[in-house]
Amino acid sequence: MIPALEIWASPEPTAARIDEHNRRDQLRETGHAERFGDVELLASLGVSHVRYPVLWEQGERGLAWAAPRLAYLRARGISPIVTLLHHGSGPDDSSLIDPAFPERFARHARAVAQRFPWVERWTPVNEPLTTARFSTLYGHWYPNLVDDHAAFGRALTLQARAIILAMAQIRCVNPAARLMLTEDLQGFHADAAHAVYAQHLRERSFLSAEILMGRIVPGHPLWRYLTLRCAVPPGELAWLARHSTPPDLMGWNYYPHSERALLDRGGALRDVSAALACREVISPLPLLRAAYARLGLPLALSEVHLDGSAEERCRWLELRWREAMALRAEGVPLLAVGAWAAFGMVDWRSLLRRREGWSEDGVFTFAPADGAPARTAVAELVERLARGHEPPEYAPGWWEREQRLEEAARV
Repeated sequence: MIPALEIWASPEPTAARIDEHNRRDQLRETGHAERFGDVELLASLGVSHVRYPVLWEQGERGLAWAAPRLAYLRARGISPIVTLLHHGSGPDDSSLIDPAFPERFARHARAVAQRFPWVERWTPVNEPLTTARFSTLYGHWYPNLVDDHAAFGRALTLQARAIILAMAQIRCVNPAARLMLTEDLQGFHADAAHAVYAQHLRERSFLSAEILMGRIVPGHPLWRYLTLRCAVPPGELAWLARHSTPPDLMGWNYYPHSERALLDRGGALRDVSAALACREVISPLPLLRAAYARLGLPLALSEVHLDGSAEERCRWLELRWREAMALRAEGVPLLAVGAWAAFGMVDWRSLLRRREGWSEDGVFTFAPADGAPARTAVAELVERLARGHEPPEYAPGWWEREQRLEEAARV
């Protein structure tokens, strides 16, 4: 029997190194780092779990900051899911491609587990595949490499090794600790010219999970890609397979532009948002079904958020809840829906690369550190869902309206 659906609400905690000289800290930029009262707001929603950071980059300072907040959540009957690295690459003297990264990270994991031995759910590294892509294939974040597949292979496998070693250390402290892996729920729609490439990207979207599950062995569809194109030593993949640490829960993060359309334009590839380019309205249902069929792991929609009005944010969450209930009715163990960016986000339109001060509201309104976040309609909806009530039906969002296709065609 599938357990009751969990409703989560969590702050955006990214601490990313953008380049050699610039870091972004969303806990500070959203004001959450300075406001203890925020955890009281989270507790007021009646949610069962909160994804919460104790980040490696912050060291002992981060442990001291997190301690009273985690204790407060625990006292209110809310279970934290502790994150140790969220789009980060470690302290300044480390990086995603540093061979010492896994062992150093595991020491941080043990220190956090010793401070909070009662925590059961852990996300050592958030979205390791996405972080590796952004840092080594697209050049968005440090070390700002573009199409460096060898660096990509190293960043991905080192993060996988770090997760394995971290969970081993955490389970030395708490044998009941469970691993939640999170990734972007990617979808790819392609015309005939790019069908083969789209299939490669679909295979790649499962890499972090299948590495941890010990599936990347000779005969896997991406074995040759990893060993030849990405120059990952076969011995490293063999070590990862021997020490496989399958996730207990697979958290998929879904945003309006997670699905991409790969289109041929004059012999060149154009990668655009499927929400803007495809007539069919996007939905995570086919992707979640495919993920469960392939991995066989319990699922969560671990980040549900978009940049838009409160009405549109409610609509986005309402639809994800309905889809979760539909999957559960089919027997798919989708265990949770997580409202994300509880206190908003800053500058995600540029993936944090530009300091434009573009702020988004979340479950609560964005507020400076000395301000007071206010409840939004999303908070009312989250509380309603957490109490086991069905949501109202909201007006269709921009991603559902035909007008989006006309606007996209003019761009």
